[in-house]
Amino acid sequence: MTDEAAPMKLRLAQEVLLLLLDEQAGDLASVPEVRLHHALAGAVLMDLAFEDRIDTDLEKLILVSAEPVGDELLDPVLARIAASANGAPDASPPAGQGRPAGQGRVAEQGQVADVEHWLREVAKDGDAIREAALSRLVQAGILESSEQGLIALSRYVRRARRYPVAKGAAAGQAKQEVRLRVMQVLFDDDVPDPRDAAIIGLADACGLFDGVLARDELADAAERLDVVRRLDLIGRTVSQLVRGLVEEADRAAERRRAAAPIPFAKGLPVVGCAFEARKNLTDFLVKKHLELGPLFKVRFLGHEVYILAGQEANTWVHKHGKRYLRSFEPWSGFFQQLGLSKILTAMDGGEHVRFRRFNATLYSRGRFESNVDTAVEIVHSEIDAWAGRSVGGVHAMQRIVSRQLGTILTHSSPADYMEDFLFFFDTLLTTKIARRRPMWLYARRFRKARRRIEEAVAQVVADHKPGGPWAEAGDMVNDLLELHESDPVLLPETDLIFGVMTPYLVGLDTVGVSSAYMLYSLFKHPEVLDQVRAEADAMFAEGPPTARSLRQLETTHRVALETLRRYPIVPVIPRQVSTSFEFAGHRVPAGEVMLVAATVSHFVPELFPDPYTFDIDRYLPDRAEHRQRNAFVPFGLGSHRCLGAGFAEAQIILNFATVVHEAEIAMDPPDYELTTSTLPTIRPDKRFRFRLTGRR
Repeated sequence: MTDEAAPMKLRLAQEVLLLLLDEQAGDLASVPEVRLHHALAGAVLMDLAFEDRIDTDLEKLILVSAEPVGDELLDPVLARIAASANGAPDASPPAGQGRPAGQGRVAEQGQVADVEHWLREVAKDGDAIREAALSRLVQAGILESSEQGLIALSRYVRRARRYPVAKGAAAGQAKQEVRLRVMQVLFDDDVPDPRDAAIIGLADACGLFDGVLARDELADAAERLDVVRRLDLIGRTVSQLVRGLVEEADRAAERRRAAAPIPFAKGLPVVGCAFEARKNLTDFLVKKHLELGPLFKVRFLGHEVYILAGQEANTWVHKHGKRYLRSFEPWSGFFQQLGLSKILTAMDGGEHVRFRRFNATLYSRGRFESNVDTAVEIVHSEIDAWAGRSVGGVHAMQRIVSRQLGTILTHSSPADYMEDFLFFFDTLLTTKIARRRPMWLYARRFRKARRRIEEAVAQVVADHKPGGPWAEAGDMVNDLLELHESDPVLLPETDLIFGVMTPYLVGLDTVGVSSAYMLYSLFKHPEVLDQVRAEADAMFAEGPPTARSLRQLETTHRVALETLRRYPIVPVIPRQVSTSFEFAGHRVPAGEVMLVAATVSHFVPELFPDPYTFDIDRYLPDRAEHRQRNAFVPFGLGSHRCLGAGFAEAQIILNFATVVHEAEIAMDPPDYELTTSTLPTIRPDKRFRFRLTGRR
């Protein structure tokens, strides 16, 4: 670890977040948002006091100096305090988004303000402070983060239990990891330095220790906490006020919950909204979201479910979903019927984090880009098979995708068993989504398909064991076998076969169906098809595709993005509410069924103008509609976001570049208009077909 890895000074707000880090869950410990925001606000004001910019007593905040500290977490707040002291409007941006140091207005020393007022004001920027502080911790090499939002201490900090030293910091600045320091104070009676006392006082005032310590540990530490409160000289006023504000916010939230029932979508007696939703579930959810807001209830055939929908809901799920929503219940019975004990889709908590980390590199974009030659060869062979016949659009795309995934990840193509895999997967999904009786899984055709698949996968496993042709391949199967040997609890033998089978199934309904929608979109927009073809021809003219040339297919990329926005294939994600939570002024009780309608945001006009129009210019730099936070979520969001999002995006782009460069194809019949089937998932129906009319 070098000095360059940690150029900034660690701030109290950052250490508060580090104190709350739950490494097993890959997130901060679960505490009410209002408490965390007030803790961060108190931390910023305390740091300004430590930097001799402000001083406080029981009521007043005194501006000592408006000279910027040179810190993006502190200077925006200091500038606002200085501007307010001078009588200027409070127009400075939130923490982490401030003007460069030295550009704030300078107020006269000794100006006075209300401490409670500034705690309230800074707490409003709690989200911005949290994100800026976490980002800086990652940049400093203290935290590591993933695309799915999982966070953990860096390997250096985990080993050393100490933070890297900032450039120019004094020798004493190389502190032990905050939780270690805090626990030594609470349970070993170490004398805390003023900053540690401030952290402990804030955490105690905001009830943050509830998310860090067990109940018996809290009881053991109670007396010591009382002693530390009295030691916290510089932060005593702030901590005392924060405690009062948190209690006030808790009471106000309880009054809001009691006064505001969750909106209910009107429907027919008994059946509720079942008929309306069945016509087009996405359109139904969009309509109800625009009418009722981000949280509402719906009755389907006597069953009441809660719906989270829209950008605001997506933001909440991304930040808090893994704390309050569980995926085990919606999927457990489904997988148990297959004799499986666990699978990634139904995992939660630390086990889910571990298994995701294991799978992350297997389905990375880099994995696909390093195998583009293989992928192109598979597309060529599939185009050959289209000659002289009418081809099902969904089926054709699924074959390409499954063969590529199988060959790249397992060195084995599922081509000879493709129909078995397709029937097997569709039956599984239909059984789950339509809630058909499990007897479907005992039908003769399904049992035959499953038996053939198990035979094929057993051969793949044998080929990767010592003495087999792929024993040293270093692919997904080798990794799974190694994981099973090293940790049979995480990956038991009963689940190994399904794990090896996953590459042949995982892309069928996501990449395969999305590719079919993209094919239809190109047929319906020939001017866009011409642009994609010209771009593909230019790429192939330079030689075989590479990772670099693939990333330069800008138009094709925009077509793929618009297809994913316009035709989301998963309108809802089922979850169980594991712990009661507050959202949008309402209380959602534990144990309820929750449907997360993440892609509803794709059809909100304020986010995507004229949302039902296929418009690839949305993704040009001057519009960049997909860059709006948690508005464009085709691969899900939060801890269960699709692991293979980058892999899938590159796969779609390469496949279409290859198809339009190599083949002339046309819809069959030419006047086909899109209709969709809803089982097993939303997809173009079987009448969507095409013909190969020539080779280029």
